[in-house]
Amino acid sequence: MKFIMSERRGGREYRAGNDGAVARAPSLVTHSARTVVSRALRQAVGRVGATVAITALVIVATAMLPVSEASGAVSHRESPSNAPHAIHPHTLRAATGSPTTPPFTECPAIGDDSACGLLIVITNNGDQILGDPAQGPYDGIEDTLIGVVNNSSKPLYRLQLSSSSQPIFGFDGDGICANATGGYNPEGVPTGWPGDSYCTASQLNGSDPGQPQGIDPNGSDYQGPDNTFSLISSNQQTGSVNFNTPLAPNGGSTYFSLEETLTSNQLSVQYGYWEVAADGGLFAYDAPFYGSMGGKPLNAPVVGIAEDPATGGYWEVASDGGLFAFNASFHGSMGGKPLNSPVVAMVATPDGGGYWEVASDGGLFAFGDAGFYGSMGGKPLNSPVVGITSTPDGKGYYEVASDGGLFAFGDAVFYGSMGGKPLNQPVVGMATDPATGGYWEVASDGGLFAFNAAFLGSMGGQPLNQPVVGMASTPDGGGYWEVASDGGIFSYGNALFWGSTGGMPLNAPVVGISASSA
Repeated sequence: MKFIMSERRGGREYRAGNDGAVARAPSLVTHSARTVVSRALRQAVGRVGATVAITALVIVATAMLPVSEASGAVSHRESPSNAPHAIHPHTLRAATGSPTTPPFTECPAIGDDSACGLLIVITNNGDQILGDPAQGPYDGIEDTLIGVVNNSSKPLYRLQLSSSSQPIFGFDGDGICANATGGYNPEGVPTGWPGDSYCTASQLNGSDPGQPQGIDPNGSDYQGPDNTFSLISSNQQTGSVNFNTPLAPNGGSTYFSLEETLTSNQLSVQYGYWEVAADGGLFAYDAPFYGSMGGKPLNAPVVGIAEDPATGGYWEVASDGGLFAFNASFHGSMGGKPLNSPVVAMVATPDGGGYWEVASDGGLFAFGDAGFYGSMGGKPLNSPVVGITSTPDGKGYYEVASDGGLFAFGDAVFYGSMGGKPLNQPVVGMATDPATGGYWEVASDGGLFAFNAAFLGSMGGQPLNQPVVGMASTPDGGGYWEVASDGGIFSYGNALFWGSTGGMPLNAPVVGISASSA
């Protein structure tokens, strides 16, 4: 794939093709933190005991339109808040071609249901949960048949599901396998369906009081043909659905069951995140670990991380522009090339076919299918650029400076900034709100400034062990995380707390964060 990288230097634009690219190959896994979060921690959403440092995955973007620093009025001024995280149901429009009307035949007819009661549709942009009002509880009482279809471009390994009001993982022994051929069938509903032979003897027995095993708290009788449940919270409202064989991209589907009679607004999909340190060490929380540069020699420190939306992998980027790909495509980098100023952040295109690197002078380097729409390279700046984020369609991007100044390129719309406004601490990063197309700026004291985006809380005005270094939003824009240089995490909206390195010894400070849609 041909790429063009470009930067403004001294008023001139420099471009180079991929013939001159320096490919820096990904390294093997040497440094990881795959944390199994305790039930208590999983409930401690928005926990203030951990300092949040969210590294702005800043991407330097250039625009072909004349741009001056945006310093207009603030649409929503940050107000300090230490309110704990609250889970909110969320939906996001499904991709073209996704099933949007019932019946949802990803599920076979089971018990009293002829199709799925709820269907979870996964896309590259998030998820949508659809309901079929014609389907009641499959057991005739209070349990729901759930289907999943993976319309994203990457395999689906697990889903983290949550309900704000129902104990969906409070299994009581009448899962779908109890209604399979030969099952205990305590409610007397129709039994058997094609493909139910996966149900083992213990799954078929369910809650049969005549069987010695009793009710399985892990819900084995609620499982579908190729999944298990884990990480169930103490209040039974949150847990993981693990696919033993990853659900195939572009239409792979399966089914399982959960407790209670659920509607689409009572169930939500939650997402994890990665923290990256300056030495390239990578810490994964409810997100896959594919390797890191931790423990490997680096020419320059790592400054950011971004998810590859196409594969569920990620890139680490260093201040010399070096780019390291882990289960992600390498499209080129500025590693080994002369730079006027260090790279400070990166961001990926929505399809994962490219990415941008941005430097502190606003210079922007585009690779893969990432378009060059202009940049602040070679232009006077009041303060250095510290971050970048793209528009939802990838046809534009924003650069943000440490004084809060915001520069919009391509189809990026300017909704305001903190440029020219008094700040208690410098801005360190930003993120796009996928739901509105607006954005947030975050400062090192945790202050959060929302522009055409929902303000869901911040660490502004609260004591911090270490400064905030960045932020990331959930794929649907219903929440965000702030991360501190000690790895402390602060979660707001539907962004859940899955753990952090706050309070743990680190070889190097955390410098960035990225949400995982895997």
